Formats: sequence, C-alpha cells, structure tokens
Amino acid sequence: MEITVKDIDASNIDDVFRVCSHDRLEDPLQKRGIELKRRWLTRMLEEHGPCTKIAYLDGRPVAQILYYPEAADPTVAEPRDMVMAIRCTYNPFQENQKKGISSKLLETVLKECRDGPPSLGGKPTRFAVTQAFETGEGTSLANFYASKGFRQGEGEMYLELHSGYTPRKPPIYDPLPEDRGRALIFYDPICEWSIGSAVRTEELLKETVPTLHLTTINSWENPQESTRRGGQTLIVNATPITTSWRDREAFTSEVIRALTI
Repeated sequence: MEITVKDIDASNIDDVFRVCSHDRLEDPLQKRGIELKRRWLTRMLEEHGPCTKIAYLDGRPVAQILYYPEAADPTVAEPRDMVMAIRCTYNPFQENQKKGISSKLLETVLKECRDGPPSLGGKPTRFAVTQAFETGEGTSLANFYASKGFRQGEGEMYLELHSGYTPRKPPIYDPLPEDRGRALIFYDPICEWSIGSAVRTEELLKETVPTLHLTTINSWENPQESTRRGGQTLIVNATPITTSWRDREAFTSEVIRALTI
C-alpha cells in the first residue's frame, strides 16, 4: 500500500471530483456544482496557488483536503492575517478509512503551514482554523482534528503554529427589514454539493409556500450580501432556518413558523 499526496494543478484537477463526487459524476445537478467548483479552483490556483491536496492510494485518488488563507475568503468580514482555514478533509471510501490517509493529508498541510505556504507568500502561518462539520461518514471530524492537537475556539477549532490563537467573533445575523416576506438561499462554489442543496431547498420552499419570493445567491460572488446576513445559508422572513431540506417535515415546520413571526 503506497499513499502519496499531491497538490492539485491543471493536470489533476478532476481528481478532486473523483473523490468528492465519486458516486454522482453523471448526475446533472452535481455536474453543475462540479463546474462551479472547477472555475473556483482554477481562479484560486491563479491567485493564491494550490488550495487542495489529493491523497492517492496505489495511484488512485481516494481523499482530499481543502484549505486557503482566511484573507482569501471574501465572505469573512474581518479576516485574520497569516491564518490558514482548513475547509474540508474528506476520505469517503469506507474501505480506505483507518489507513492513515486523512492524517497524512492534514500533516502535509500543517508542515507546509509551518514552513511557509505559497498562498501566504512563503511566510509561516500563525495558526490554522477549521469548522468540524460532520458528514456522517467515518470518524467524527471534531475527534479527528482534536487527535491532531486542535482545540475548541470561538465557533471553530484551532491549532497554534507560530503564534497564539486570536479568536474572531462569530458572525451574527441582525434581522433586516428588507428580508421580511421573502427567502434568501445562499450557496458557495467551494463545495460541488452546495448548489445542489440550494436547488433542493428552493424546490421545497416553492412546494411549501408557492407565493414566497425566493432569491438564490452565490456568497463568493456577492459577499456583501452574505456578510450582512451573518453567513447564514437560508433566511425566511428575516429568520435564519437551521434545519436542512433533507428533514422534510422539520424543515417545513420551521419555515411555516418563521413566516408567522
């Protein structure tokens, strides 16, 4: 068994999707998300250098890690200088878990951060931060990052590298009068699943409240709209909706409740 880690470039960019969308490559909606992310990755490569590493097991792409300077994210209102955001570590193939693949990916990124990553002009990273969202597949990300030395910060986990952790106040949504009587759905190009989730949310909203005015927004292309709303992914009648469209009954109840406020 040989594990190798490579940065993405123009020659292997499709390997990202062979990992993240391995079972949905022919799905029309997923293809839409893949093209969005492909454009985003290409732009990030041009502007900041590699932002994704892929792990290969005996030459086959099996896992990936996505990271970039926090200052490169336009949806962060007050980014911290020389801080690396690790957005996603994903090892989806059950037969390849518990083989040290995710660990090797993360350790390679952290070594680069200590040495001085190209995306920070070769300067060492002060500290790394991550959101330990759960995919329901394999090991809990919170436990995985904790096992690598990450600690719980303010709305994030962090690992100090060359200086102490500086928390960033989590964004807050203050209800805006203009959001009354409408729904705003946000998606981003970072994950090819994001636009699909936005479309499914839109479809369920139309079914639940056919007269509701809907606006779907790419948060990276319209970051001011995202930051004004505290980075929420769905707002209905000036109320954040936290339930996913996947839980149809709970989602519908929360939407209807928001419309009565």
